[in-house]
Amino acid sequence: LEMRGGKGPRQRIWEVIRGDGLVVVGATFTVTQVCLAARVEEHQVRDYCTGLERAGYIARDPAPVPRGGTIKWHFVRDNGAEAPRVRRDGSPVTQDLGQEQMWRALRMLRGDINARELAAHASTPAVDVKGSTAGAYLRALAAAGYLTVTAQGKGKGQGGVLARYRLSRDTGPKPPMVTRCDGVFDPNTCALWVQPVTEEGLIYG
Repeated sequence: LEMRGGKGPRQRIWEVIRGDGLVVVGATFTVTQVCLAARVEEHQVRDYCTGLERAGYIARDPAPVPRGGTIKWHFVRDNGAEAPRVRRDGSPVTQDLGQEQMWRALRMLRGDINARELAAHASTPAVDVKGSTAGAYLRALAAAGYLTVTAQGKGKGQGGVLARYRLSRDTGPKPPMVTRCDGVFDPNTCALWVQPVTEEGLIYG
């Protein structure tokens, strides 16, 4: 796989460690080497390498390090093109995984889908996607032009009928993310869609 769109510091670090940059897979590397190749601050590289080591993606070189010497690591486990989401203590980061799972389900499923069905397809034992979360994601993607509404919803509650949607714009494997400003950022294209604002909307809130 080839990553497209904007790449954050961790993604650039991972690509260097994985062998896509200066460092060769299997060879030892240092924080300084990764800093230069990935163009990332030293403290960011050090923190991420610590997390990767504790999560089992890289390991320290067994050779003894003299006092004041440089620690070396080597690559031991691949996660594919996407950088592992780990904290400094090696634990996985699950934030935003729900949107990733919903986007994957939308790309894999054929035909239209409603919020309840999407939540069921996207949920895993690790990350449970609620129907309300799926509905909000579907509405945001439809407003941004990624989905087509195939059937309007009617009513609410148990007697209501949920709206149905079909994927009409697939920009790549990374999920478009709903932002805090009610916009949608697409990491595949580095494009940001925001809800249009009118003068009256600004005046009356």
